[in-house]
Amino acid sequence: MYERSARGQGDLVGPEDFPEEWRRRARFRLRADLNDLVRKGQLERHFVFRRGNLYRLSGGGVLEAQRLLHLRRDPEGRQQHARDGLVSAASRAAYSPTIGLEAFLGMPQSQVYGESLTLDEVRVAAAFLVERGLATLHEGDAPHSLKALLTLTGVGIQCAESSLSVKDFLMQNGHLPTYYTNVQGGNAQIGPGNTQNNHFGFDASQFAAFARQVLADAPRVDIADELRSQLIRDASRLQEESTGPAPEPGRVRRAMDGVLESLVRHSTDGVAQLLHETGRGLIS
Repeated sequence: MYERSARGQGDLVGPEDFPEEWRRRARFRLRADLNDLVRKGQLERHFVFRRGNLYRLSGGGVLEAQRLLHLRRDPEGRQQHARDGLVSAASRAAYSPTIGLEAFLGMPQSQVYGESLTLDEVRVAAAFLVERGLATLHEGDAPHSLKALLTLTGVGIQCAESSLSVKDFLMQNGHLPTYYTNVQGGNAQIGPGNTQNNHFGFDASQFAAFARQVLADAPRVDIADELRSQLIRDASRLQEESTGPAPEPGRVRRAMDGVLESLVRHSTDGVAQLLHETGRGLIS
């Protein structure tokens, strides 16, 4: 609905305006999902003569749509989705906790809000799980790299059974991810273990990664929707300030203070506490 409105196709839609494949596969679920979004305050329902009930995104719905689009495009968010999907798919295998990368690409878990993960993304996610001791990887022959098989270790099975995301499971067990930037051949590479020598003593990529983390975790913070929207706005500002061509330390720090202030307001929530501790660690 958000993308339809952005294309100038109108912001009021009915069930018949959704893609045919959606209506064919989920004929009975579609109306239930629309009603659920109305109850959550993310959609507004309007009755139009001869058309019946039509729906429009509310202010909260627009923010949620922007957050989901951000996650779909965000490299780190896609990696988190790939890791969680691999663990989930392997844990549900019939005879052993093993999944082929080729088979995974054809599963629903490989979809990131309607867009499929790439083979490279899946292989990077698999390597991450192996590095953290959650899985082992049996590589196929060079011409058949898709035949690689990922098998969960005992720790990986614990992660799957915990119902936590891979990131949260690792954080609970003392593995706090820190993101730095390593520039090689003119290309910035973001990921754990990469480093950057900065003449100003300031690494904006760490703040950008933290902003992405807050945006990804905001839906799980136990707060009112109005306060959640403020947290999302603060994190979006931090991301904007820290990802420009030449981030200014002062502006990034002020944006960071705004995020931390929002998190302090929700200090009784466990997710907010973890995020606040991680953020404080960046500026201490």
